Amino acid sequence: MSSKEFGSSSAKIRLLSVALMGLGLVALVQQQILLRRPPRLRSVAIQSMRSGAAALEVRFSRTMNRKSVAENSGLFPDQPHQWFGQQDQFRLLLDPGALIRSPQRLVLAGDDQRGLALPNHSLWWDPRSTLVAVVVEEEGEQLKLRRKDGSWLPLSSIEQRILQLEPLGNGEGVAFVTDNDPSKLDVLLRQLTPRAISDQAQQLAEPLPGAIQSLASGSLLFAHLSSNQRGELLVQVGGIEAGSDRTWIRSVNSKRRDLNLEVAGAIRLLPDGSGMVVPSYDGLDLLPMNPDRNRNASQSLPGSRELKSFCTGSGRAVLLRNWPDYRRSIELVIPGQPPRQVWLGEAGVMATACDNRGEKIWIVLRDASPTLRDELLLLNSSGTVLKRRSLPGWYLASGAILDVDPATNRLLTVMTDGDGMQRRAALIDGSSLEFELLKPQVVLARWLPAGGELDEFSKVRR
Repeated sequence: MSSKEFGSSSAKIRLLSVALMGLGLVALVQQQILLRRPPRLRSVAIQSMRSGAAALEVRFSRTMNRKSVAENSGLFPDQPHQWFGQQDQFRLLLDPGALIRSPQRLVLAGDDQRGLALPNHSLWWDPRSTLVAVVVEEEGEQLKLRRKDGSWLPLSSIEQRILQLEPLGNGEGVAFVTDNDPSKLDVLLRQLTPRAISDQAQQLAEPLPGAIQSLASGSLLFAHLSSNQRGELLVQVGGIEAGSDRTWIRSVNSKRRDLNLEVAGAIRLLPDGSGMVVPSYDGLDLLPMNPDRNRNASQSLPGSRELKSFCTGSGRAVLLRNWPDYRRSIELVIPGQPPRQVWLGEAGVMATACDNRGEKIWIVLRDASPTLRDELLLLNSSGTVLKRRSLPGWYLASGAILDVDPATNRLLTVMTDGDGMQRRAALIDGSSLEFELLKPQVVLARWLPAGGELDEFSKVRR
């Protein structure tokens, strides 16, 4: 190599070294700027799985000091609450005893691990569930949503009959089954955009109706729906022909996954999305969400048992057991423990419900001797009756369930009068057991959970 070529090569190396040093200096400067920049609020989302009255998932741009966030943030009106989590992801959990009667204003503040302060942010949040019902019209039945002011918003056309409705657990839709022709059912989904969280109070509103999607249609004898709090939807349908039964799960992103299961009844999805309860001829089977891949993970509970309700934040559930001597018992199932009997008797068990933690259980009993009478009981997890109330002149409608809104501690069901001419949605206070009957006449009623997310604190997304 000549001296001229060597000099040229050395110059290139020096230039490359200078360029690399420059890039390193720029990166160092950028890093120092980022380190001195205050932390940012990345997203806030309503969290459905909780053991308290309501919860929010809060994400920051960097690791935060949880104690500082807890001390400097505030709820208005004030509610008993706690902060959980670590690093950049926290959870605000309202205590089980909190009662939400109006939208909540949350002011977020606090320091990160370097002591840099988060600029104060305010947002508004309404964790109360929304009532959806099948309302009786002159021409038939119609799915409607009840606004906070008491007015009703139609979510479907008027159908001859609506047999079932199932709100999605993330608040993003309501699935329902219509029956307009003999031996022909339609399974439909009205998609909704939740608007229960916003950076502006005036933008809080009931969910915004979207498109209606057909999930199944044709010569069907039955259809059953179940959703979990992730927003996944299980669909079971069966036709006249042998082998026409089909079961599949619709994911949150609308993808379909078929299940190859032989069952003896309606399947229920576990609230947390980890599995499903499948009735068998020997009892109840607990299967994972992918039973074909994880058959060894299944569990069984033998006996003549029926799943009545989930305690959604604790993994607990309430079962009805039928005994050979025609008595019935209510059992509380606690993970890792044998079923705990909390009630035993000869009365008919019309419906049950439990709070998120499985500490309170509500039961509607029916006694036909000497006259037909329904009674509502409130029990604790040990089976002690805390309160009881008869329902004079009104009875739980056939097929009605007890649905719980933990944010307001209210039960929702459908009641009918003694002549069966009136069917009304009933709101029941979970503590006093006092109830209020709503107009108009309805066939079915359920709570639609609150949902929504603020992304980068600038827009609401589904």
